[in-house]
Amino acid sequence: MATLTSIITLQRLAATFAAPLIPALDVLFWLLLALPTTALATESTAEQDPLNSFMWPVYRERFLGDAPVVFDERVTVSAPGFAEDSGQVPIALDASALEASGEPITDIIAWVDLNPIPRLFHYSPMSHGIAKLSLNIRLEQASAVRVAVKQGDTWHVGGTYIEAEGGGCTTPGIASADTDWETTFGELQGRLFANEDEQRLRVRLSHPMDSGLIPSQPAFYVQSFELLDQQGEQVAALDIDASVSANPTLGLHMRPSPGGYVIGARDNNGNRFSIGLQP
Repeated sequence: MATLTSIITLQRLAATFAAPLIPALDVLFWLLLALPTTALATESTAEQDPLNSFMWPVYRERFLGDAPVVFDERVTVSAPGFAEDSGQVPIALDASALEASGEPITDIIAWVDLNPIPRLFHYSPMSHGIAKLSLNIRLEQASAVRVAVKQGDTWHVGGTYIEAEGGGCTTPGIASADTDWETTFGELQGRLFANEDEQRLRVRLSHPMDSGLIPSQPAFYVQSFELLDQQGEQVAALDIDASVSANPTLGLHMRPSPGGYVIGARDNNGNRFSIGLQP
C-alpha cells in the first residue's frame, strides 16, 4: 500500500514532466478545434441550399452522387409563384449562360423536392441540344423545384419555389376525366421555329401520363423522347417521369440542322410515336 509521502512524490514528478507540455497541448487543442470548423464552414458555404429544403441532402446524394456541386445563378428556372392548376405547371430551364463558357454540358436533371415521384427528367443534350427547355409538370404540394446541369465534373444547380394547393400527382388524369381521350391518344404535333443561331422545337403528345399513384389506375406514361438528325443519328435524348403533366408539351432548343429533326417517343407500355419537323 502506497504511503502518503510516495503519493505526494509521484504527483510532484507528474507535475514536473507535464508542465512544459501544457502550452503545447493547449495550442494543439485549439488547432484541432479550429480545423474541422473551417472545413465545415467551407463546405456549408459551397452547398448551402438557398431554398432551405430539408430534402436537399437526400436528392443531392440520389441524383448527383458525390460529385462537386455549386449553386449557380447562371442556371435559371422560371415558373409561376403560385400554381393555379397543380396538374399543369409550366417551368422553363435556361442554362445558356453557363454553356457560353465553352465547356460542353453533358447532363441535365430536374426534380421536385416534395413530389411522390420526385424526378422530372434527365436530358442529354449530346451533339445538338442547347441547355434550354420547357415543359409542364405536376405538383403534389408547394415545393422547391431543382435543375442540376453537369459541366465537366461539377453539377451547377438552380431552382425556384412554387406555392400550390396540391394534389397534382394523385388526382385522376384525363383518362378518367375525359371519355374521348382514346380518340386522340398518341397524336404527336409539333412545329420548328428557326433562326441563324438555333432551331426551337415545340412538341405536344396526347397521352394520359397516369402516375400509378391512384388506386385501380396502373402507371401509363411516356418514358423517353429522342431527337434524330436527317441522317437518322441520335443527337439528343430526354427521359421523363410521371411527374410530367398529361399531354406532355416540350419546348426544345437545338443547334441548326438543315434537314430538321425527327422526334420519337416511347411509353412504358411499349407504344412508339414519331414526327418529322423541317425548317
